[in-house]
Amino acid sequence: MKIKNLATAAAIAVTAAAFVLGSAVSSEAAKAKKPAPVPQRSASCAFSAPAPVCATKGGLSHTYRNACWAGNDGAVVTAQKACPPAKTVKAAGKKKTTAAKSAKKKK
Repeated sequence: MKIKNLATAAAIAVTAAAFVLGSAVSSEAAKAKKPAPVPQRSASCAFSAPAPVCATKGGLSHTYRNACWAGNDGAVVTAQKACPPAKTVKAAGKKKTTAAKSAKKKK
């Protein structure tokens, strides 16, 4: 019974020592980088003249009313004109199957 109590006490001591040593290391939260400051938004964009600009945000190009609106959205102006329209993909017609072709030939 004494050996069992000694083993339990030793296990508790090892666990406590590991906990103390583990918590003594500086935390990861202290090392985390601070987020970039949020740019100040201008309330006067509504009254500025419309001058369409092409701006990129998140890898996608968007046309904004003016550079003020693009800046407030966090986009980077790439051109002082509207973005070119996206190319549309033409829908392909349905292909006829061989059964449909043979039925057409019989008529």
